[in-house]
Amino acid sequence: MTAGGLALGKLIAGQLGHSMAVTASAVDSLSDLFASSANALAIRLAHAAPDRSHPFGHAKIETLATAGQGLLIGGSGVYLLIEGVRRLFSPEPLRLAAVTLGAMAVAALITAALVAYLGRVAARTGSSAIQADAVHYRTDIAANLAVFLGVALTYATGISRVDGVLSIAVAVYILASAGSLLRLGVRDLIDTSAPEERVRSIEAALDALRAVGEIAGHHALRTRIAGHTLFVDVHIELPGDLRLARAHAIGDRARDAILAVEPDAEVLVHIDVERDEPA
Repeated sequence: MTAGGLALGKLIAGQLGHSMAVTASAVDSLSDLFASSANALAIRLAHAAPDRSHPFGHAKIETLATAGQGLLIGGSGVYLLIEGVRRLFSPEPLRLAAVTLGAMAVAALITAALVAYLGRVAARTGSSAIQADAVHYRTDIAANLAVFLGVALTYATGISRVDGVLSIAVAVYILASAGSLLRLGVRDLIDTSAPEERVRSIEAALDALRAVGEIAGHHALRTRIAGHTLFVDVHIELPGDLRLARAHAIGDRARDAILAVEPDAEVLVHIDVERDEPA
């Protein structure tokens, strides 16, 4: 609701004052509102239990939503870039200084209060998603102040092309954010492996089992990320004379060792007597 109010206020001020930079900032706030709403819905759907049609769960809904946001936000960035270039070559005099400057000043203050609130909530809950929102809105404070100063400079000097330059700068910022979202979404859609440090943690947990003689070794460790879920697939090596029940119990302990370092992972452990591929 706060992001929506900020977007609406800046949009009205930008149109009344003929400021493309303020209008671009309003579009950025609308993008924030859309992204937050879409994330909330996608996270809810992604946590739905597996069903007959989706036996591996719905985690990629979150990934798909991220990529979709990148495309849509990128489209708004392209539009603002085109309009900024047009305004740069065909500048229009700004009007209603008090309205445009007041809207940007209020937006900066409200955003600062929102960042402080989100920071407290993130510290209390430990939520990385809320912390990410706080970081994102913190960058918006700088963007709002930049637009405020630029519009003030335009009014003070009468150089209308400053508004076009600011519009282009905001558009580039929006395109950079869209590119980051799109890269993140595409990365998970094509089943990219988990970051190296997470893979090393899993390998260390398995190596600890080997060190105490629980398993003879492991191989063919594979990981992939889908939304919030990490999928882990690994082969463990056991002596060939173990009873099936004993081998199964050791496989369970290997799974539990991985879950100890990746609590939300989906883990599949294969039991091998010897390697079925080169080391």
